[in-house]
Amino acid sequence: MKPKLIHQQAMEYSFKAKQAIEEEKYGVAFGFYKQAAELESQVAEFYFDKPELEPTRSVVVRSAAFMNLKAGLYEKAQKFIFFGLLYTKDDLIKSQLNDALELAVSLKNLTPEAASGEFNYINLLRQRSVHYIIEPANFHFGHSVSLATIRDFSENYLKSLKAFAKSKFKKLLNVEADFEEIFAKEIDKLINPLVTNSAYGSFKLSIANDFQTREGEEKKIVELKSNVVIKFHNEIFINPLSDVDIKQIKESYTEDEVNEIFRPLTKIKSNNTPYKVGYYDSENLNKTYATRIINKQREKLLSVKAISQQDIGELESSIIHKRSVQGGKVTKKTIFKEQLRSYEFDIKIHQLEPKDVSPVLLNEEILLSIYFNSENGFKFSFADIPLEYADTEYDKGLIGFYTLLYHKILSLVDTKDKNEQEFRDWEVVKRLIGNPNALRK
Repeated sequence: MKPKLIHQQAMEYSFKAKQAIEEEKYGVAFGFYKQAAELESQVAEFYFDKPELEPTRSVVVRSAAFMNLKAGLYEKAQKFIFFGLLYTKDDLIKSQLNDALELAVSLKNLTPEAASGEFNYINLLRQRSVHYIIEPANFHFGHSVSLATIRDFSENYLKSLKAFAKSKFKKLLNVEADFEEIFAKEIDKLINPLVTNSAYGSFKLSIANDFQTREGEEKKIVELKSNVVIKFHNEIFINPLSDVDIKQIKESYTEDEVNEIFRPLTKIKSNNTPYKVGYYDSENLNKTYATRIINKQREKLLSVKAISQQDIGELESSIIHKRSVQGGKVTKKTIFKEQLRSYEFDIKIHQLEPKDVSPVLLNEEILLSIYFNSENGFKFSFADIPLEYADTEYDKGLIGFYTLLYHKILSLVDTKDKNEQEFRDWEVVKRLIGNPNALRK
C-alpha cells in the first residue's frame, strides 16, 4: 500500500465532486465523494497504529472524517472523529473534529445521499458566510449576551439587509412603481439569512443567504441573492461613513432607500447601544469592531421628517357610525378603531431646555431620536451619549430628557477620574458646549 498515492487519488475524486457541485450535479458529486471517502479511509486506517508519524496521522484522520461526512457516511465518519479526539494533540484539529461530530449526529437519521447533500450545502454556506461576534458594552453580567440583545441586533440587521437587497434587485430588474408592494414581499422570501455556525464567546454567529436555484429564478437573481450578505457587509455594514462615503451613498440610493438601509444600523452602531459588534476577516480571522455612527454622520446621512404637534397627538383613528333616533337622541357605533402601536422619528435641536434652568445653546445642531410605543409612551435618546428618558406625554418627555442630559453634563464636570465610557461622553460634551465647566457657575 502506498498511502501518499491513494491519498492523492482521493483528493482527485474530491476535486471532481466540488466541480460537480458548482455545476449543480449533486448526484454525480455524491458518487465522487463516496469514492474519495473509501480511499481516504484506507489511508487513515493505515496510520491508526503509527503514533510516531504525527502530525500526519491526525491530519489524515481529520480528512477521512470530513470526506465520509461529505459522502453521507456518518457512522464511518464517527469512527475517525472519535479516534482523532482520543489521540490528537492539535487543538485546532480537535476543535474541527468536535464540529464534525455535531454534524454527524445531526445527519444520522438521513439517507447517505440526503446526508451528503445536507453536509455539502452547509459547507458551501459556511464558505459564503460573514462571521460576527456580539459583545456587551459593559460587563454587569460578565461576557454573556442576552436574548434581547440578539433580537435587537437581528431585527435591525435584517431590516437594513432587506432594504439594501430591495434596492439592488429593483435596479437589476427595473421594477415599476405599481409592482413595488408585490416585489417587496418576494424580497422577504428571497432574503432570509441562515445561521451557519454559532458559539459562545461572547456570542459568535456566522450567516449566509441561500444560494440554490429555485424554480423560475434567473441566473442573475440567484447570483445576487447568494452574495447579498457579503455585499451588504462590505458595502454597507463596515462602511466608515466618511464625508466621501456619505456623498457616494446619497448618489447611489434614493432618500427613502438611505433611510431604510441606514436607520436600523444607527441603532446597532450608536454610542448608546448596550452592545458592540465585531466581525472576522475571512482571510486571516482577525477581529475588528464595527465603527460607531455618531450624531454628525447621522445628521448628514438621514433625512429628518417634519412632524407637528398634531401628528404626535393623533395616536388613534376610529370610524364611528352616528344615527339620529326619535326624541333627538344620537346613537354611536364604532365600526373600526386602530391604535398607533409604534412610531419612530427624529427632531433637530440647537439648544437644551431643562426644567427650571436657563436654556443651554449648543455649538452644533443635534438629532434626538423619539420612539413611540402604545404601551410605554415616548422614549427620547441621543445616539452619542447613552441616555434614555420615557414619558406618556411628548412635551413632558422632551423636557425630561433635556433635564436628564443637563444633569449628566454636570455630573461629568464634577467627575475627576473618568472611566472609559465617561471619557467618551465628556468628549461629546466638550464638542457640543464650548465651556461645560461654566454651567456650574
